[in-house]
Amino acid sequence: LLEKTFTGEQIKVVSNQGWLQKEREGQKFGEQPIDVAGTVIALHTFYTVFKDEAYLAKQKTAFNWFLGNNHLHQIIYNPATGGCYDGLEENNINLNQGAESAVCYLIARLAMD
Repeated sequence: LLEKTFTGEQIKVVSNQGWLQKEREGQKFGEQPIDVAGTVIALHTFYTVFKDEAYLAKQKTAFNWFLGNNHLHQIIYNPATGGCYDGLEENNINLNQGAESAVCYLIARLAMD
């Protein structure tokens, strides 16, 4: 899964627009904070257990999705409200700021410490 989600210096999580099937190309847009946060937490666990610096580097790359390291180069975490936008579409950010997205950002942030 890491091979499918990391493209160079960015993460591109599985889209909420459909299922990712083996041997097929998935949808490219419709990314949500919950998937990025889950990846950050998993990579934190991998690094803690295996001490492989590659996992730490990927963890930082994944977290930086919230801070603008995404295909739109837009910040997903909103420092003015403390919230987090609900998703990243092809050409825009979903400007809703639900509790789930805020919690996902905060949990991912905790995993970075």
